[in-house]
Amino acid sequence: MEKQPKPKSPRDRAIRLLTTRDRTIEELRQRLLKEGFSQQEVEEVIVWCSEIGYLDDQRTAKQWVDNRNRFRPTGKHGLRMELRNKGVHEDTITKVMNSQEGDYQLAKELAKKRLATLGHIPVRKQYQRIGGLLSRRGFNWDVISQVLNELFTSSLDTDL
Repeated sequence: MEKQPKPKSPRDRAIRLLTTRDRTIEELRQRLLKEGFSQQEVEEVIVWCSEIGYLDDQRTAKQWVDNRNRFRPTGKHGLRMELRNKGVHEDTITKVMNSQEGDYQLAKELAKKRLATLGHIPVRKQYQRIGGLLSRRGFNWDVISQVLNELFTSSLDTDL
């Protein structure tokens, strides 16, 4: 396979980056600056890409949340941190965020899947591991406690 020549213009490089996956404005800005293009060139390219619809932080953030919901369920806190790290503005993050009920459903499904693999260990350990998993994935304590109570209420009273 022949190696592609490096683009000489920031527009060409931006188009090439945006064809592989959607990026936020800040991600594209940082990438182009890192590759040695001037601040003025980068800002012109960002304006151009935004005008023609290649850059849209809200669309990108929505796709990110949908992807996470499908393939690696993450709570509101975790999603908020990930999107902030990508340079998405707070008002855009608020628009694309999961509802409280959606967050609960994701946590419940994730907990059920994991619980199915933990049948060989004591219930107390299952409880701790599920709680830890949900916490690491960015679910808030209200959601975690609700899911844990639903899954373990009957078995905790008798097995501990």
